[in-house]
Amino acid sequence: MPGEKTRAGLAIGLAALVAACSSGRLGPTPPRPVTPPLRVAVASDAPPYGFVRDGRLVGLEVDFARELSSALGRPLDVVPVGWGDLIPTLLAGRTDLAMAGLTITPAREVRIAFSDPYLRSGLLALMRREDQARYTTPRSVLNTAGPIGVVSNTTGERFVRERVGSSPLVYPTARAAIDELRDRRVDVVVHDAPVVIWFVSSDEANLSALLKPLDEEPLGWGMRRGDEELRAAVNGALARWRTDGTRNRILDHWIPYWHRLETAEAPR
Repeated sequence: MPGEKTRAGLAIGLAALVAACSSGRLGPTPPRPVTPPLRVAVASDAPPYGFVRDGRLVGLEVDFARELSSALGRPLDVVPVGWGDLIPTLLAGRTDLAMAGLTITPAREVRIAFSDPYLRSGLLALMRREDQARYTTPRSVLNTAGPIGVVSNTTGERFVRERVGSSPLVYPTARAAIDELRDRRVDVVVHDAPVVIWFVSSDEANLSALLKPLDEEPLGWGMRRGDEELRAAVNGALARWRTDGTRNRILDHWIPYWHRLETAEAPR
């Protein structure tokens, strides 16, 4: 009957279409575009920005990197490096971002580009708790006759060399400088506020900080110059985080008192 012939013809046509698809006669399926990972260099020896805990890299910048990879829709590849290797690794093209509490300075901006600041910070003075009465103002720190410890190749080292009459004692890491403070080889350590606050909060019985910044230092994330697409995407994510609470949530977790840093006036 005509209806049966029509149905039979449709069945044969569908079978032929399936066979053609299975044999590839309609052409290969185009490959799905691969989203490149967001490669982020994080200092593995600089708490609270990045450090190893229980065999895992954790910290402020690790949390920011996770949020950023999600915001950009790219898988995350965290590359642990030493502090001194952050910018060289970025410039060599092995990473897309350097995230380790980098202060935005004119000298660094010659080599790399920066995101908008994610925190307005500054340098703080760290001392033994028994000595906190000696250091109640930034001027009392700058006028101290005792040795000052700083971390090599940081804005803290440059600041002390420029503003204090004596040369500082230079150490490879903040932890090394603070160990010397505990051993009474230095009287004060001058370093980034988030790092100082981190160490004080973990040993308040023995350490104290003057929570009045010695200067003003905006912190940002480094990128290669010319990568404007990435820079715009990062700044867009950061702008959203300022309004939806993401930035505050991460800062609250890792840096107690950060609100005081952003409202404090650095000495002029």
